[in-house]
Amino acid sequence: MDSLLQDLRYAMRAMIKRPAINAVAVIALALGIGANTAIFSVINALLLQPLPGVEDPDRLAVVYTSDFSSSLYSTSSFPDYIDFRDRSDMFSGLAAFSDSVAINLGVGDGAERIQGAIVTGNYFSLLGVSPRMGRTLLPDDDRPQSSPATVLSHELWQNQFGADQNIIGKTVSLNNQSFTVVGVAPDEFKGVRLESAPALWIPMATITLIQRSPATIFAQRGSRWLGIIGRLGPGATAEQAQAQIQTIADGLAAAYPDTNLGTLQQPDQPRPMSVVPANVAMVNPNTREETENFVTLLMIVVAVVLVIACANVANLLIVRARGRQKEIAVRLALGASRFRIIRQMLTESLFLSLVGGAAGLLVAVWMTELLSSFDQLSSFAALDISVDTSVLVFTLIVSVMTGILFGLAPAIQASRPDLVPALKDSQGREISRNRRFGLRSLLVVFQVVLSMVLLIGAGLFIRSLQKAYTTDLGFAVNNALLVTVDLNAQGYNEAQGREFYKQLLEHVEALPRVESASMAAYIPVNANGSRDSVIVEGYEPRPGEDMELNINTVEHSYFEALGIQIQSGRGFDEQDRLSPQKVVINEAMAERYWPGQSPVGRRIKLGDARSPFLEIIGVARTGKYRSFREQPLPYIYLPYDQQYRTRMTLLVRATGNPATILPAVRAEVQRLNKNVPLYNVKTLTEHLGVALARERMIATLVGMFGLLALLLAAVGIYGLMAHSVSERVHEIGIRMALGAQKRDILVLVLGHSLLLSGVGLVAGIVSTLVFTRLISSLLYEVSPTDSVAFVTAALTLTGVMLLASYIPARRAANVDPMVALRYE
Repeated sequence: MDSLLQDLRYAMRAMIKRPAINAVAVIALALGIGANTAIFSVINALLLQPLPGVEDPDRLAVVYTSDFSSSLYSTSSFPDYIDFRDRSDMFSGLAAFSDSVAINLGVGDGAERIQGAIVTGNYFSLLGVSPRMGRTLLPDDDRPQSSPATVLSHELWQNQFGADQNIIGKTVSLNNQSFTVVGVAPDEFKGVRLESAPALWIPMATITLIQRSPATIFAQRGSRWLGIIGRLGPGATAEQAQAQIQTIADGLAAAYPDTNLGTLQQPDQPRPMSVVPANVAMVNPNTREETENFVTLLMIVVAVVLVIACANVANLLIVRARGRQKEIAVRLALGASRFRIIRQMLTESLFLSLVGGAAGLLVAVWMTELLSSFDQLSSFAALDISVDTSVLVFTLIVSVMTGILFGLAPAIQASRPDLVPALKDSQGREISRNRRFGLRSLLVVFQVVLSMVLLIGAGLFIRSLQKAYTTDLGFAVNNALLVTVDLNAQGYNEAQGREFYKQLLEHVEALPRVESASMAAYIPVNANGSRDSVIVEGYEPRPGEDMELNINTVEHSYFEALGIQIQSGRGFDEQDRLSPQKVVINEAMAERYWPGQSPVGRRIKLGDARSPFLEIIGVARTGKYRSFREQPLPYIYLPYDQQYRTRMTLLVRATGNPATILPAVRAEVQRLNKNVPLYNVKTLTEHLGVALARERMIATLVGMFGLLALLLAAVGIYGLMAHSVSERVHEIGIRMALGAQKRDILVLVLGHSLLLSGVGLVAGIVSTLVFTRLISSLLYEVSPTDSVAFVTAALTLTGVMLLASYIPARRAANVDPMVALRYE
C-alpha cells in the first residue's frame, strides 16, 4: 500500500511537472470517455434500466395480440382482456390500459392539450405504485356509477398546479367533464412505456365521457385498443404464461372466428399471442431490434473515437517516457525490477485516465443534453438519460481500461532502455532510433485507419440524408403550415363539427398571405393513417392476399393545397357534397387492380359486402405516405363529406414563411371556440423532418464523431512529426550543410507524413469496405461503396494530415545548419 501511495504521489508530481503534454492527453481522453459515457447513458435508459417506480419490475410482463396485417405485438380488445384475466392462473393479476389518450385540460378561460391514460381500477395496485399524495385509483373508481376520479402525474402537479399541497379533492376539467383529483403519482413513475408519459390517469369506465365512446366498446371483440400488463404468479415464467395465454386465445378464436381468427400469412389460424417482460416492452417490441441496431452503431462509433484518443495519448506517453530514459536507466542500474518500472508507468497512465474520466463526465452531461434534443430520442416521452450510478460505474470501468490500453505499450517500452547509452546521456536527452515504422508511427497509421472508417461512414450517412431530402414525395413541401384540431373533446356532434370546420376554412382562406387551405385526417409522411378492408368489383383476391389498404379522409381542395397531381379523371369538388359516394385512388392502386386500364368509373367497397359501392372519379399521383423508404402503396382518398372526422389537420399554404401566419390561424380557432386547443403545430418541412429523425441523428453524430476522430488523428501526426524533427535536428543540419535546400527538407518531412497517411488510407479503405456492408440497411438510396463519400473522405484526411505536418516541416526547413551541427 505504501508503494502504491508513493506511485500515486509521483504520478501527481509528473502531471504537474509537464502540464502542457498532460493537458492535451486529458482533453483527448475526456472527449473519448465522455462520448462513450453519453451513448452508454442512452443505451442504459433505453434498453437496460428496469421499469421505474414499480414494485418488483422483473415479475411484470406485457401481453400482446398480433395485428392481422402487420405487427406481432399489438393491442387487445376489452372482452379478450376479461377472458385472459379470469382464465389465466399464471398471472397473479392482469390490468388493462390505453396510455395515448388525447385530453383537453381546462386552464383558465382556455384549454391545454395533454396526454392521459385510461386504466382499469387495479392498475396501480398491480404495479405496486404508491402515491406521492392522496391515493391511487381503485376498482371502485372503475364502476360506471362512480364519481369520475383522476390521479395526476408528479410533473403535471408541479407544472400546471404549482405543486399545490391541497390539490386532493379539487376538481379539474377534462374534455369539458369534471374529474376529482384523488392522488398524485410519485415522481419516478412515468407509466409502463418509454414512448408515452401520461400526464394523468383516469378509470376505464370514463372512456364514455372522455372520448364520447359508446358503452358497446367494452363488448366489441374486434375493437383492439388496450394494452395488457400482468404480474407473474409465484414460480411462473413468461414462457409458461405465453403458452397458457395462447391456449386461451385459441379457444377464443374457435368461439369467435369473425374477430379472433386469422393472420396475414395464415387467415385460418388463431392470432399469435406474446408475453414479453415489462422491462423489454418499455421500448415497443416491434421496433426494439431497430433501436438496438441504432444505438449499437453509435456505441461502435464512439468506441472507435476512444481508441483513437488512446493511440494519441500512448504516443504522448512514449514521448514523455523517452525523455525519462536516463531516470529509468538509473533506477534499473540501482536494482529496480522491470515490473516495478512498468507498475510505476501504469500508475501514472491510470491516474491520467481517471482525471480524463472525471473531465469526461462533464462532456457526457453536455452530450446527453444534446442527444435529448434529437427527435429520434425526444419521441420517447418518458426517457431519462441523465447520469446515474450505473453510468458512473461504466465511466470508472472505461477509464481504468483506457489507462491500461494506452499505458501498457509505453510502459513496456520504457522499461527496457539501452542502459549504457542512456546512462552516458548526461543531459537527459532522448535516445533516438529513427525507425521509419516504429511504435509511434504504427499508432499514427492506426489512427488514420480508424479516422478513415469514420469519415467514410459519416460521408455515406450524410449522402443518404441528402438523398432522402431530395426524394420526390409526390407533393409540394415548401410554405405549408400544419395545425391539428380535435373537436371530440369538446362534445361537438357531427352537424356542429362540420359547421365549425366549414367556418374555420372560410376564415383561414380569407387571411392575408394565405394561398390555399384544406383539411385531412392524415398528412404524409410519418402518419400511420387508417386501414380498411377493400372489395374491388370484378377482382378475385389471391388466397391470403392482404386487402386492407391505406385510407385518408380529405377536404375537397386537398389535392390543390398539397400540390398532388391528378393523373386522370378529377379530384373532389363542390358537387361531391351532394353525391358523396366517390373516391380518388392513387396510381399504385390503379396499377395493381386495373393494369393497363383506366380505373375511372370502376367501383370498390370499404368494409364488408354490405357496404355501398364507391365510384372512382380520379387517379392521383403516387407519393410517400408512411415513410421515405416504403415501396409504392395503394392508397384511397375519401371525401370529408362522406366520412366525418372529429380530428382533422388544417393545411395552410402561404406566401413566404408559413410560421408567421400561425398567430392569425390560432386567433380564428379561438374566435370560433376558445376552449379548442391547437396541437401538432409545425410547418410541413418540420413534419417531414420527424420522419427522417433517425437518419438525421445518425448523420449528425457520426459526422461529429468523424470530425473529432480527424482532429485527434491530426494531433497525432503533428506530434509525431514535431518530435521526429526535434530528434533529427543534427541530421537536418548535415543535409543542409551538404547542399540541401529548404524545399528538400520540406519534401523529406512531408514525404514521411504522406507515407504514413497513404498506408493508413489504403488500410482504412479496405477496412471500410467491410464495415459499410454492415450499415447498408441504414442507408437510403446510397451504395455502401459510394465513390463520392470515399473520395471526399480520402481527400479531406490527406489534406488535414499535410496541414498538420506542414508546421513541423517548415520548422525543420528553417533550421540553422551551424546551430544544428552543434546539437549533440
